[in-house]
Amino acid sequence: MLNLITNKTKACFILVLGFTSFVSQAQFNDGCDNEKTTNLSYLRCLDGKIVLEKRTATMWANKILLDLEKKQNETGNLQLLRVFKRAEQEFDKYVEDNCRWKYLNRLPDTIAAAIAFKRCEVHSVQKHIEILKLQ
Repeated sequence: MLNLITNKTKACFILVLGFTSFVSQAQFNDGCDNEKTTNLSYLRCLDGKIVLEKRTATMWANKILLDLEKKQNETGNLQLLRVFKRAEQEFDKYVEDNCRWKYLNRLPDTIAAAIAFKRCEVHSVQKHIEILKLQ
């Protein structure tokens, strides 16, 4: 019975998280409001944001890696590091595919498609950073 409640709770949490992510994507502030005068400057701004956010995510992931390596050495649990590394690789694949469908959905307007892809990437990496910080 407890397992059933736990699974229902998990399912509800995932639905709520997905909905809030969808809503937050629509209201997402990419930090490039001042650069929206031309598409080229806006795309450059988004590129800069992507670099900064990925750098921050890498910093947090490296911190977790160091913590997990230390714990692995203390406990002998070899799964910790392997699972975390796999999760990070899978996240990168997820972001690529998740943002790609948004890009393809905006075609043939290549500028709108590029903006959608880059905004999706910034938003996804920012959310990932929030999750890494919780660790």
